[in-house]
Amino acid sequence: MTPDVVVAGGGVAGSIAARELGRLGVRVLLLEKGTHPRPKPCGEGLLPHGVAALAEMGLEFPGHPVRGVRYVSPGGVVAEADFPAGRGMVVRRDRFDAFLFDAAAETPNVTARCGTPYDPSLFRAAWVIGADGLHSRFHGAGFRVSRPRVERMGLSSHVTGLDVDPERVEVLFHAAGEVYLAPTGDGEALVACLYRRDALPSGVSNADRVLTTLRSLGALEGRRHALSFTTPVLGAGPLGAFVSPATSGRTILVGDASGAPDPVVGEGMSLAILSARAAAAAIGAGRPEDYEKERKHLGAGARWVAGWILRGSRHPRIADRVVASLGRRPEIFTALLGVVSGDRPKSDVTLADLLRLAA
Repeated sequence: MTPDVVVAGGGVAGSIAARELGRLGVRVLLLEKGTHPRPKPCGEGLLPHGVAALAEMGLEFPGHPVRGVRYVSPGGVVAEADFPAGRGMVVRRDRFDAFLFDAAAETPNVTARCGTPYDPSLFRAAWVIGADGLHSRFHGAGFRVSRPRVERMGLSSHVTGLDVDPERVEVLFHAAGEVYLAPTGDGEALVACLYRRDALPSGVSNADRVLTTLRSLGALEGRRHALSFTTPVLGAGPLGAFVSPATSGRTILVGDASGAPDPVVGEGMSLAILSARAAAAAIGAGRPEDYEKERKHLGAGARWVAGWILRGSRHPRIADRVVASLGRRPEIFTALLGVVSGDRPKSDVTLADLLRLAA
């Protein structure tokens, strides 16, 4: 059977796209070059609209629910807010990706293969969906990639011996970037460290970089207890690429392959789910141009908020002031979270609001 669509990449976006197409009666070949379960560098947070999208598709994954976010500035100032549209979720990527791939494989009209890289000479179809991540093989072939002027890298792992808030994702700002802490259950915590590339010391292992960063944060005093890694420390970058267009010829990009906001706002996985759904709907309706329009809107709010956060976080004194202001004005913090998820327009946070945060 010749497929109608070949999906290159069996992560979050690829598996969602394949499953949604299969449910629409489209014949799909889903290819994953690796095997599941596999570790993946990620902040592992699903924002509420990502959780809602899973529920709408009939997918129930037993992640760890979280109610909101806490920011901690370099000087130890704290601000927190609840998500305005329900609870988010922390998911272990090795388990989550395997769950989604299996769900796709069990869907009528979908043939799923692990350990099979995409080869255009072997796998032909009317449409190809590129879902192969940050360094997509399709970049440069009709797809322009723009990267931020200041390149950023990410390292992530899971640890024991670290006390984390069971109900919130914590973002700890420091001079070289940010640290994300999130509960994953069973005494483990997700640790994701984001750095400016020029701030990464050379000649040091990724594990030592993460440990050094965790030990340097005063906000973690009394919360570290014989830190130990339970999964490999993995790296990803450069982060925050913008890809345009999202379609070229008979190829459509989804997930990180189509670009993603800087992970400082935690939108990556939710955006992967939403872009994959939009691409499947457009192909199923025979209107691929609909995806191009929708993809321009998806993630726009998150990219806007990420830009403002990164401008302030590069200057510790400004970061202290901004976080203190968010603590005093939680309604702005909540509005920003709504803009990230697309639940509220950017106009709900005015330039005057943003300037007051740094004043």
